[in-house]
Amino acid sequence: MTSALSEQTVAGFVEEWRRAEEDGDPAALEKLLADDFVGVGPRGFLRSRAQWIARYSSGTVRNASFRLSDARVRTYGPTAVVVAAQTQESVNGDADASGAFRFTLVVVRGAGGQVRLAGVHVSPNAAPAAG
Repeated sequence: MTSALSEQTVAGFVEEWRRAEEDGDPAALEKLLADDFVGVGPRGFLRSRAQWIARYSSGTVRNASFRLSDARVRTYGPTAVVVAAQTQESVNGDADASGAFRFTLVVVRGAGGQVRLAGVHVSPNAAPAAG
C-alpha cells in the first residue's frame, strides 16, 4: 500500500470531517483528528485537539448547517492541503456564530495508514479584492 494520498481519498475524508462538524459529533472527531491537531480560529485563537472536540461534547457549539464548497486539493505524498469556502449556521454559547469563512485543512496519512486531520486554519471570508 502506498502512503501517498489521492485527491479522491482526501475529498472523501474531508466530507466525513464536514459531517462530523455539522453533527457536532465528538466521537467521530476523536477518530478523525490527529493526536497533535491544532485548530486556528477566525480571530487567531488556537485550539488543541481536546479543546476542538470539547466545543461539541460540552454543547457549547451547535451547528444547524456546516457546508464546504470550492474545495481545492493539493497532494504532497502522504500530506494534502485543502483550501475551501465554508458557510455555517451555528451558535457558540448564546452567540450567533453563523457566517462565511475560508478553511485551510492539512490532511495526513499517519504511520499506521490512517488518514487524519492535522490542522485547520479558519479565516473570515473577505470580499474579493478590487481590480
